[in-house]
Amino acid sequence: MYRNQFTAWYRRMSVVYGIDTLSLVGSVLCLGWKMAKPSGIGVQQKDGSTSGVPSELSEPPKGFYVETIVTYKENFVPITEKILNNWKSWTGGPGAEPRLAAEF
Repeated sequence: MYRNQFTAWYRRMSVVYGIDTLSLVGSVLCLGWKMAKPSGIGVQQKDGSTSGVPSELSEPPKGFYVETIVTYKENFVPITEKILNNWKSWTGGPGAEPRLAAEF
């Protein structure tokens, strides 16, 4: 009885692993094909007009530029601290005072 169940399970898992392997190989081949294909092939302008972008901006960028703006609020409490205080209030540990269900 257990041998038949094991055999059925083994066959199902073999099919699952086979499908996963084929999808992985297909994805790798598709990605490799897209990376090897030149990006300029088949792209033509029908009317011959320029796009209005200056020639200095039409060149690919030499590097990356990232700008991060951090805004601090005065009385900001991180969500992790709120969750921890709520957990401590329910478990009786040191932290926030216990709340009633009506306060939520």
